[in-house]
Amino acid sequence: MKRPARARLSSAERRLLLLLGAPGLGLSLSLTVISTYLPVLARGFTGSRAGIGALVGGEGLVALLVPLWIGGFSDRVHTRFGRRVPFLMATAPVAAVALALIPLARSLPVMAVEVSFFYAAYFTYLAPYRALYADLVPVDLSGRAQGIQGIFSQVGLGSALVGGGLLLELWRPLPYLVAAAALLLGTVLLVLGLRGTAGPPAVPQHGSRSPAAEVWALLRDHRAIRALMIANALLSLTLGGLKAFVVLWLTEGLGKSMKFIAGAMTVVAVGALIGTLVSGHLADRHGAARVLARTLVVFGLGLALPAFSSSTILLGAELPLIAFCGGAASTLPYAILMQRMPARSHGAAAGLFDVSGGIGTLLGPALTGAAIDLLRPLFASTKGYAAMWLVLSASTLASVAMLRRARSG
Repeated sequence: MKRPARARLSSAERRLLLLLGAPGLGLSLSLTVISTYLPVLARGFTGSRAGIGALVGGEGLVALLVPLWIGGFSDRVHTRFGRRVPFLMATAPVAAVALALIPLARSLPVMAVEVSFFYAAYFTYLAPYRALYADLVPVDLSGRAQGIQGIFSQVGLGSALVGGGLLLELWRPLPYLVAAAALLLGTVLLVLGLRGTAGPPAVPQHGSRSPAAEVWALLRDHRAIRALMIANALLSLTLGGLKAFVVLWLTEGLGKSMKFIAGAMTVVAVGALIGTLVSGHLADRHGAARVLARTLVVFGLGLALPAFSSSTILLGAELPLIAFCGGAASTLPYAILMQRMPARSHGAAAGLFDVSGGIGTLLGPALTGAAIDLLRPLFASTKGYAAMWLVLSASTLASVAMLRRARSG
């Protein structure tokens, strides 16, 4: 059933959504540069695909430890900058410095330490940033809010996929420096633009639950949130494995050149951008969970095809549709959560969302890399890389069942 949706945004609403979306470009650019091109750098230190997957998947390990506490803590603090903004101001410079140092590493352990610092700063930033949306955006704009944020994220993703390899060939540190600058600039724009907009008052400390108790209450009392967290973990598994190995699949598995990859990634970036924008509008009108579930069926089936065919013609025909569905898959889960989270627990719910994503991100590259190594004899023509698509398709289709539970919960 269709729901009434505002046809137009006011100028104040557009300004707010643009300001909130601005850091998304730097966050996405930074994370994609690491997850996509870190394996290329790490190949200079190790030949194990599973080892490379574990290094990239360290993102998920940090996501298990940081967001719950930071998100819950941000529900309880109050400063002249508001509840969430101080976390962004403190961690953006740390993430930028770590990014700049990663391509200068001279050994795998040093690189791992630098990546760990980036992930720690990134996830300390992310949960309060997500909670700002729930604090400031009306529920009936949640789909379009995440759509606009998704546009910034997809521009960052596309810029990294299309231009990252070219910048890497010019000078190894260049894509990492560009990502660091984008993150700092987006944060400055947001902080300056939100001056005087602190959002709802902080939850009083007296008699309030601890962050751990708040998270447990969310999981215990809200069936829809439980199901959504599982679905988000499965989708993060898909997207994490895809980002970690898609370039290696094209270069080592199919023998494609960097110019071919740049063209293919351009198609992916444009398709994902359109999917992000369209899905946000559809979500506000028809329901985010319904739109996402139907999209994921197409996405999951489409991801299975490259396991059985390396045809360039098939790849060219399939890429736009997969990219469109992938844009929706990365945009709508948090819009669903915004419509279901309790008012007092925006930070805790945002932190839980990041933890569920971290579980998937931890498992995605590791499981995908292991499948490539173990199933290489069965997929010898692509050096084992075709096996990755079986893992990614299965996790995507499994998420559909959990989304149905979230809709009925």
